[in-house]
Amino acid sequence: MPIRGLALALCAPFALASAAFAQDAEEDAPPAAFPETEIFLFDYDAAAQDNALWDGRNVTARAGYDNQPYFTKDSATFLYSRDDGTQTDIWEYDLASDTHAQITRTPESEFSPTPSPDNRTIMMVFERNNSIWHIDRNLPDVPQWSLEAAGVTEPVGYFAHNFATGDLLYWSRYGFNVALTHADKPAYHFISGHAVPATPHVIPGSNEISFVHRQTNEQVWIKAFDPKTKAIRPLTPIVGTNANYTWAPDGAILQIEDGKVHRWREGGEGWEVIGDLADHGIESANRIAVSPDGKRIAVVGLPVG
Repeated sequence: MPIRGLALALCAPFALASAAFAQDAEEDAPPAAFPETEIFLFDYDAAAQDNALWDGRNVTARAGYDNQPYFTKDSATFLYSRDDGTQTDIWEYDLASDTHAQITRTPESEFSPTPSPDNRTIMMVFERNNSIWHIDRNLPDVPQWSLEAAGVTEPVGYFAHNFATGDLLYWSRYGFNVALTHADKPAYHFISGHAVPATPHVIPGSNEISFVHRQTNEQVWIKAFDPKTKAIRPLTPIVGTNANYTWAPDGAILQIEDGKVHRWREGGEGWEVIGDLADHGIESANRIAVSPDGKRIAVVGLPVG
């Protein structure tokens, strides 16, 4: 979800206005509804020990909010949330043609687009009732409430859905906890409080789902939850303070902190730096996604300057 009011105030100066009037107009103008963000696409070498990212380019390059990229199963496109100045819709970027297509057109905002493996369904956080909804690609104007069968009315901020099992783990928007439910039947299991706002992820090669937890000693850990046994397994503390992370298909975790891309592998020696985004002219980066084929990375940030 975006943090409202983080963008700089905008103004529309008039050609005949004096400099003083223009300054007053700028100070009085309301802030933009969404922060300014861009999505950069990189090639990625999972075997590289450093400088694992190359050929980066800004694939949105427009004024406004472009965020939360999520690759489709075939790695040919990614979905993302894009604003029009007042609200957001789901858009799709095609890597081969370098084109963008609008998917949803609703009066409410949509975030966290998540495509099904067969790419027929897209799940999302929908401001219609602050919950998880889904659309059929053939019927984008007919969204359906995904948690109606589960009976969960709690506002949702982020979620992960295992399409194979129906398990759905979500972060409570106001409760700061994580819970397990199901897409097709009544179900609810409280997992943990003190959960940090971050997107959970189905861990590649398993049915476990990861989430971020702030422990009582103030350490912030990425942990794995097993929906079958209800067991929680600690994996690694995050690097720094940015709780946004993602899983690569080979089982590595990638996270951005202080402008650098870090990678963690279970059984390894901890976090390692595999790329400096400043070398690619990117600043304020905090979100990352990896394509299912492991060959591309999408980074959310801003061009330097």
